[in-house]
Amino acid sequence: MSRSEVDIIEQGRRWLADGERVVLATVAHTWGSSPRPPGAVMVMSDGGRIAGSVSGGCIEEELLARVRENFPGDFETLEYHSDTTRSLPCGGRLLLTLEPLAQVPELAPMLDTLRDGAAVVRRLNLADRSVSWAPADDTARTVLDGPLLQVVYEPAWRLLVVGAGELAGWVCRYAQLLDYAIEVCEPRSEYREGWTLHDFAVSADYPDDFISARSCDAHTAIVALTHDPKVDDLAMLEGLRSQAFYLGALGSKRTTANRAARLVEHFGMGDDDVRRIRGPIGIDLKTRKPAEIALAVMTDITAARNGVRISTERLAP
Repeated sequence: MSRSEVDIIEQGRRWLADGERVVLATVAHTWGSSPRPPGAVMVMSDGGRIAGSVSGGCIEEELLARVRENFPGDFETLEYHSDTTRSLPCGGRLLLTLEPLAQVPELAPMLDTLRDGAAVVRRLNLADRSVSWAPADDTARTVLDGPLLQVVYEPAWRLLVVGAGELAGWVCRYAQLLDYAIEVCEPRSEYREGWTLHDFAVSADYPDDFISARSCDAHTAIVALTHDPKVDDLAMLEGLRSQAFYLGALGSKRTTANRAARLVEHFGMGDDDVRRIRGPIGIDLKTRKPAEIALAVMTDITAARNGVRISTERLAP
């Protein structure tokens, strides 16, 4: 579950506070073509407001009309089938759960747990309509098993950015759109003073201290974007001691090779260690424009996060 989906549920709570009735819709299962995965959420109010999505826009309008005309009094399920409704023109089937948000048990403590960085799992029994939640371990997955729907809500994926130059600013902008929790460090005062993106506070710590203080786990990406070896090397060195799923550093192939040699020779890193570092960082878009390099960086991070290998081979004309 991305952080934006937590925000969606929070939005529904605000509408409740405004006096509206609100429904939480969750994708329980899909068959065939589906633009949204199981676990995706949407909130709708009887005042006609909507946040999130459970399809690619195929059924949202129809579903909102249904909620406004016949607000569910209790937990219920709803199935859309391409054979029986024109709302799914791409084919397939979609099973949803609908819950009046005011009746979702222990909603506030569950959201508090997510904000604290822990994953949770909600269990919805489609047969007896019982609902519960608990902290989730690393093996928990969103799945429908018979009448039991298990939905895993993950904490935010994190991005630690070392450097506060122009490229770092563009990386932060893209990462924010992709719902990362972003933190920035920049030990060089002149770059901190020139930073204009006030949504992202900049730490003055050196990257080794900055990274070690944040207990980087497998939901964390670390990028070093200063192009200053004495700064970026510290970031990669500390990153290699962490469980971060992505490590990347700015620089040419020559710079990357020199960095790897320094980390092996002077810091005792092994060849397998330095191969974890993506360098030159990002996919090759044949560009020198900061915004496009940032796009290449976030594309590479997204691919790594989703276990996708991107081919760089050019297609034949």
